[in-house]
Amino acid sequence: MTNDIVIGVDAAWHRSGALDWALHEAVLRRMPLRAVHVVDQRVHTHVAPVKVDGQLIVPAVIPEPDSRLVDELEQYVAAADPALDLGADVLIGAPDRRMAELSAQAELTVVGRRGIGGFARLLIGSTSESVANHGHGPVVVVPDGWQRARYEHAPIVVGVDEYEQNDAALEFAFEMAALHHVPLWMVHAWDLPAPYTWDAAAISGMHDQWQQLARHRLDSVAEQWQRKHPEVHLDQQLRQSHPVPALLDTAESTGAQLIVIGGRHHRMSGLMLGSVTRGVLHHATVPVAVVHERRSIA
Repeated sequence: MTNDIVIGVDAAWHRSGALDWALHEAVLRRMPLRAVHVVDQRVHTHVAPVKVDGQLIVPAVIPEPDSRLVDELEQYVAAADPALDLGADVLIGAPDRRMAELSAQAELTVVGRRGIGGFARLLIGSTSESVANHGHGPVVVVPDGWQRARYEHAPIVVGVDEYEQNDAALEFAFEMAALHHVPLWMVHAWDLPAPYTWDAAAISGMHDQWQQLARHRLDSVAEQWQRKHPEVHLDQQLRQSHPVPALLDTAESTGAQLIVIGGRHHRMSGLMLGSVTRGVLHHATVPVAVVHERRSIA
Protein backbone atom coordinates (compact mmCIF):
# COMPACT_ATOMS: atom_id res chain seq x y z
CA MET A 1 0.00 0.00 0.00
CA THR A 2 1.31 3.45 -0.92
CA ASN A 3 1.21 6.33 1.50
CA ASP A 4 -0.95 8.69 -0.56
CA ILE A 5 -4.47 9.99 -0.95
CA VAL A 6 -6.15 9.33 -4.30
CA ILE A 7 -8.84 11.70 -5.54
CA GLY A 8 -10.95 11.02 -8.61
CA VAL A 9 -11.75 14.14 -10.63
CA ASP A 10 -13.65 15.00 -13.79
CA ALA A 11 -14.23 18.11 -15.88
CA ALA A 12 -16.57 19.53 -13.22
CA TRP A 13 -14.04 19.23 -10.38
CA HIS A 14 -14.20 22.96 -9.62
CA ARG A 15 -17.90 22.65 -8.70
CA SER A 16 -17.29 19.72 -6.38
CA GLY A 17 -15.97 19.85 -2.85
CA ALA A 18 -14.15 16.54 -3.25
CA LEU A 19 -10.80 18.00 -4.31
CA ASP A 20 -10.79 20.53 -1.46
CA TRP A 21 -11.68 17.75 1.01
CA ALA A 22 -8.82 15.57 -0.24
CA LEU A 23 -6.42 18.52 -0.37
CA HIS A 24 -7.12 19.42 3.25
CA GLU A 25 -6.62 15.82 4.37
CA ALA A 26 -3.34 15.54 2.48
CA VAL A 27 -2.02 18.68 4.19
CA LEU A 28 -3.13 17.50 7.65
CA ARG A 29 -1.69 14.02 7.17
CA ARG A 30 1.41 15.27 5.32
CA MET A 31 0.75 12.77 2.57
CA PRO A 32 1.13 13.02 -1.20
CA LEU A 33 -2.05 13.70 -3.14
CA ARG A 34 -2.69 11.89 -6.41
CA ALA A 35 -5.41 13.39 -8.59
CA VAL A 36 -6.70 10.96 -11.20
CA HIS A 37 -8.95 11.72 -14.16
CA VAL A 38 -10.24 8.60 -15.91
CA VAL A 39 -11.31 9.00 -19.52
CA ASP A 40 -14.13 6.58 -20.17
CA GLN A 41 -12.97 3.93 -22.61
CA ARG A 42 -16.12 4.42 -24.68
CA VAL A 43 -14.71 7.68 -26.09
CA HIS A 44 -12.26 5.61 -28.12
CA THR A 45 -14.84 3.79 -30.19
CA HIS A 46 -14.34 6.28 -33.02
CA VAL A 47 -10.55 5.79 -33.18
CA ALA A 48 -9.46 3.66 -36.11
CA PRO A 49 -7.33 0.61 -35.26
CA VAL A 50 -3.72 0.48 -36.44
CA LYS A 51 -1.49 -2.49 -37.19
CA VAL A 52 1.42 -3.04 -34.78
CA ASP A 53 3.63 -6.11 -35.22
CA GLY A 54 0.97 -7.69 -37.37
CA GLN A 55 -1.84 -7.09 -34.86
CA LEU A 56 -4.64 -4.54 -34.97
CA ILE A 57 -4.87 -2.39 -31.85
CA VAL A 58 -6.89 0.69 -30.94
CA PRO A 59 -4.51 3.46 -29.89
CA ALA A 60 -5.19 5.14 -26.55
CA VAL A 61 -5.79 8.73 -27.57
CA ILE A 62 -6.52 11.14 -24.74
CA PRO A 63 -8.68 14.08 -25.83
CA GLU A 64 -7.02 17.48 -25.50
CA PRO A 65 -9.55 18.86 -22.95
CA ASP A 66 -8.75 15.96 -20.65
CA SER A 67 -5.04 16.63 -20.95
CA ARG A 68 -5.58 20.31 -20.09
CA LEU A 69 -7.49 19.28 -16.98
CA VAL A 70 -4.27 17.97 -15.44
CA ASP A 71 -2.62 21.37 -15.88
CA GLU A 72 -5.61 23.07 -14.25
CA LEU A 73 -5.43 20.74 -11.26
CA GLU A 74 -1.71 21.29 -10.79
CA GLN A 75 -2.15 25.06 -10.88
CA TYR A 76 -5.04 24.95 -8.40
CA VAL A 77 -3.20 22.78 -5.88
CA ALA A 78 0.03 24.77 -6.24
CA ALA A 79 -1.88 27.95 -5.43
CA ALA A 80 -3.47 26.33 -2.37
CA ASP A 81 -0.28 24.73 -1.00
CA PRO A 82 2.94 24.96 -3.04
CA ALA A 83 4.68 22.48 -0.72
CA LEU A 84 2.16 19.68 -1.27
CA ASP A 85 3.43 16.66 -3.19
CA LEU A 86 0.92 16.33 -6.04
CA GLY A 87 0.71 13.78 -8.80
CA ALA A 88 -1.89 14.25 -11.53
CA ASP A 89 -2.66 11.54 -14.07
CA VAL A 90 -5.06 10.88 -16.92
CA LEU A 91 -5.99 7.22 -17.28
CA ILE A 92 -8.20 5.36 -19.74
CA GLY A 93 -10.83 2.81 -18.80
CA ALA A 94 -14.06 2.46 -16.89
CA PRO A 95 -13.89 5.25 -14.25
CA ASP A 96 -15.43 3.23 -11.42
CA ARG A 97 -13.26 0.19 -12.06
CA ARG A 98 -10.02 2.13 -12.37
CA MET A 99 -10.69 4.10 -9.18
CA ALA A 100 -11.54 0.91 -7.28
CA GLU A 101 -8.28 -0.63 -8.48
CA LEU A 102 -6.29 2.42 -7.37
CA SER A 103 -7.93 2.33 -3.94
CA ALA A 104 -6.23 -1.00 -3.24
CA GLN A 105 -2.89 0.80 -2.93
CA ALA A 106 -4.09 4.12 -1.50
CA GLU A 107 -4.19 5.20 2.12
CA LEU A 108 -7.48 6.94 1.40
CA THR A 109 -9.66 7.28 -1.71
CA VAL A 110 -11.93 10.26 -2.38
CA VAL A 111 -14.65 10.65 -5.00
CA GLY A 112 -17.31 13.27 -5.60
CA ARG A 113 -21.01 12.56 -5.42
CA ARG A 114 -22.91 13.68 -8.46
CA GLY A 115 -26.67 13.77 -7.96
CA ILE A 116 -29.11 12.35 -10.48
CA GLY A 117 -31.54 14.65 -12.27
CA GLY A 118 -33.57 16.88 -9.98
CA PHE A 119 -32.55 14.92 -6.90
CA ALA A 120 -28.98 16.17 -6.69
CA ARG A 121 -29.01 16.15 -2.89
CA LEU A 122 -30.73 12.79 -2.57
CA LEU A 123 -29.34 10.27 -5.02
CA ILE A 124 -25.74 9.24 -5.47
CA GLY A 125 -24.31 8.79 -8.95
CA SER A 126 -23.56 5.28 -10.18
CA THR A 127 -19.79 5.84 -10.43
CA SER A 128 -19.46 7.04 -6.84
CA GLU A 129 -21.57 4.19 -5.50
CA SER A 130 -19.59 1.65 -7.50
CA VAL A 131 -16.27 2.94 -6.14
CA ALA A 132 -17.66 2.90 -2.59
CA ASN A 133 -18.95 -0.59 -3.32
CA HIS A 134 -15.84 -2.21 -4.77
CA GLY A 135 -13.14 -0.06 -3.20
CA HIS A 136 -10.51 -1.07 -0.67
CA GLY A 137 -9.90 0.61 2.67
CA PRO A 138 -11.59 3.98 3.35
CA VAL A 139 -13.53 5.49 0.43
CA VAL A 140 -14.90 8.97 1.11
CA VAL A 141 -17.81 10.21 -1.00
CA VAL A 142 -18.11 14.02 -0.95
CA PRO A 143 -21.35 15.67 -2.12
CA ASP A 144 -21.32 18.40 -4.75
CA GLY A 145 -21.05 21.89 -3.32
CA TRP A 146 -19.56 20.78 -0.02
CA GLN A 147 -17.62 23.59 1.69
CA ARG A 148 -15.06 22.77 4.37
CA ALA A 149 -15.27 26.20 6.03
CA ARG A 150 -18.79 25.42 7.25
CA TYR A 151 -17.58 22.34 9.14
CA GLU A 152 -14.21 23.47 10.49
CA HIS A 153 -14.81 22.27 14.07
CA ALA A 154 -17.81 20.00 13.49
CA PRO A 155 -17.96 16.51 15.04
CA ILE A 156 -17.76 13.14 13.31
CA VAL A 157 -20.48 10.47 13.45
CA VAL A 158 -19.79 6.72 13.33
CA GLY A 159 -22.29 3.88 13.31
CA VAL A 160 -22.12 0.84 15.59
CA ASP A 161 -23.60 -2.28 14.04
CA GLU A 162 -26.11 -4.35 15.97
CA TYR A 163 -24.25 -7.62 15.54
CA GLU A 164 -20.95 -7.06 13.76
CA GLN A 165 -18.10 -4.79 14.77
CA ASN A 166 -16.28 -3.18 11.89
CA ASP A 167 -12.96 -2.41 13.53
CA ALA A 168 -11.67 -0.65 10.41
CA ALA A 169 -14.55 1.85 10.44
CA LEU A 170 -14.24 2.54 14.16
CA GLU A 171 -10.47 2.94 13.93
CA PHE A 172 -10.83 5.35 11.01
CA ALA A 173 -13.48 7.39 12.85
CA PHE A 174 -11.37 7.75 15.99
CA GLU A 175 -8.27 8.62 13.97
CA MET A 176 -10.20 11.28 12.06
CA ALA A 177 -11.60 12.78 15.26
CA ALA A 178 -8.12 12.90 16.81
CA LEU A 179 -6.57 14.36 13.66
CA HIS A 180 -9.18 17.11 13.38
CA HIS A 181 -9.44 17.67 17.17
CA VAL A 182 -13.23 17.27 17.13
CA PRO A 183 -15.73 15.18 19.14
CA LEU A 184 -16.92 11.80 17.93
CA TRP A 185 -20.54 10.67 18.13
CA MET A 186 -21.04 6.90 18.31
CA VAL A 187 -24.54 5.97 17.12
CA HIS A 188 -26.33 2.68 17.70
CA ALA A 189 -29.87 2.04 16.44
CA TRP A 190 -32.06 -0.77 17.67
CA ASP A 191 -35.62 -1.98 17.30
CA LEU A 192 -37.82 -4.86 18.36
CA PRO A 193 -37.83 -7.93 16.12
CA ALA A 194 -40.73 -7.97 13.67
CA PRO A 195 -42.74 -10.72 15.47
CA TYR A 196 -43.11 -8.46 18.53
CA THR A 197 -44.11 -5.24 16.81
CA TRP A 198 -47.78 -6.19 16.36
CA ASP A 199 -48.31 -7.88 19.75
CA ALA A 200 -49.00 -5.30 22.48
CA ALA A 201 -48.56 -7.82 25.29
CA ALA A 202 -45.23 -8.98 23.92
CA ILE A 203 -44.03 -5.41 23.39
CA SER A 204 -44.71 -4.48 27.00
CA GLY A 205 -42.56 -7.33 28.19
CA MET A 206 -39.76 -7.13 25.63
CA HIS A 207 -39.16 -3.43 25.05
CA ASP A 208 -37.08 -2.77 28.16
CA GLN A 209 -35.11 -5.97 27.70
CA TRP A 210 -34.13 -5.16 24.12
CA GLN A 211 -33.33 -1.57 25.04
CA GLN A 212 -31.01 -2.77 27.81
CA LEU A 213 -29.28 -5.14 25.40
CA ALA A 214 -28.76 -2.29 22.94
CA ARG A 215 -27.43 -0.01 25.68
CA HIS A 216 -25.01 -2.72 26.80
CA ARG A 217 -23.84 -3.19 23.21
CA LEU A 218 -23.16 0.53 22.74
CA ASP A 219 -21.54 0.99 26.15
CA SER A 220 -19.20 -1.97 25.69
CA VAL A 221 -18.04 -0.85 22.24
CA ALA A 222 -17.62 2.74 23.44
CA GLU A 223 -15.60 1.66 26.47
CA GLN A 224 -13.34 -0.56 24.39
CA TRP A 225 -12.50 2.15 21.87
CA GLN A 226 -12.29 4.98 24.39
CA ARG A 227 -9.50 3.06 26.12
CA LYS A 228 -7.63 2.90 22.81
CA HIS A 229 -8.17 6.59 22.07
CA PRO A 230 -8.48 8.51 25.35
CA GLU A 231 -7.61 11.75 23.54
CA VAL A 232 -10.95 11.73 21.68
CA HIS A 233 -14.05 13.22 23.30
CA LEU A 234 -16.74 10.59 22.79
CA ASP A 235 -20.52 11.05 22.89
CA GLN A 236 -23.14 8.33 22.47
CA GLN A 237 -26.52 8.22 20.78
CA LEU A 238 -28.85 5.26 21.35
CA ARG A 239 -32.02 5.35 19.30
CA GLN A 240 -34.93 3.05 18.60
CA SER A 241 -35.22 3.33 14.83
CA HIS A 242 -33.77 2.10 11.58
CA PRO A 243 -30.01 2.81 11.40
CA VAL A 244 -30.25 5.10 8.35
CA PRO A 245 -32.42 7.84 9.93
CA ALA A 246 -30.53 7.40 13.22
CA LEU A 247 -27.22 8.22 11.51
CA LEU A 248 -28.60 10.97 9.27
CA ASP A 249 -30.56 12.67 12.06
CA THR A 250 -27.59 12.59 14.42
CA ALA A 251 -25.36 14.05 11.73
CA GLU A 252 -27.86 16.84 11.10
CA SER A 253 -28.56 17.64 14.76
CA THR A 254 -24.86 17.77 15.66
CA GLY A 255 -23.81 19.55 12.47
CA ALA A 256 -21.38 16.71 11.72
CA GLN A 257 -18.69 17.07 9.07
CA LEU A 258 -18.43 13.35 8.28
CA ILE A 259 -20.38 10.10 8.67
CA VAL A 260 -18.32 6.91 8.98
CA ILE A 261 -19.84 3.51 8.23
CA GLY A 262 -18.49 0.06 7.55
CA GLY A 263 -18.53 -1.50 4.11
CA ARG A 264 -20.06 -4.95 4.11
CA HIS A 265 -19.17 -7.51 1.46
CA HIS A 266 -21.66 -10.24 0.66
CA ARG A 267 -19.86 -12.07 -2.11
CA MET A 268 -22.25 -15.02 -2.21
CA SER A 269 -25.30 -12.85 -2.84
CA GLY A 270 -23.52 -10.32 -5.02
CA LEU A 271 -24.83 -7.47 -2.84
CA MET A 272 -21.59 -5.81 -1.85
CA LEU A 273 -22.93 -2.85 0.11
CA GLY A 274 -25.41 -3.34 2.92
CA SER A 275 -28.75 -1.54 2.85
CA VAL A 276 -27.70 0.82 5.65
CA THR A 277 -24.53 1.86 3.83
CA ARG A 278 -26.42 2.45 0.59
CA GLY A 279 -29.17 4.36 2.39
CA VAL A 280 -26.72 6.72 4.06
CA LEU A 281 -24.77 7.24 0.82
CA HIS A 282 -27.93 8.13 -1.07
CA HIS A 283 -29.31 10.63 1.43
CA ALA A 284 -26.41 12.19 3.35
CA THR A 285 -25.69 15.88 2.76
CA VAL A 286 -22.16 15.65 4.20
CA PRO A 287 -19.19 13.46 3.21
CA VAL A 288 -19.56 9.76 3.97
CA ALA A 289 -16.61 7.44 4.59
CA VAL A 290 -17.30 3.82 3.66
CA VAL A 291 -14.50 1.88 5.34
CA HIS A 292 -13.74 -1.62 4.09
CA GLU A 293 -11.53 -4.08 5.85
CA ARG A 294 -8.34 -4.42 3.83
CA ARG A 295 -8.49 -7.62 1.83
CA SER A 296 -6.13 -9.50 -0.42
CA ILE A 297 -6.24 -8.80 -4.14
CA ALA A 298 -6.56 -11.79 -6.44
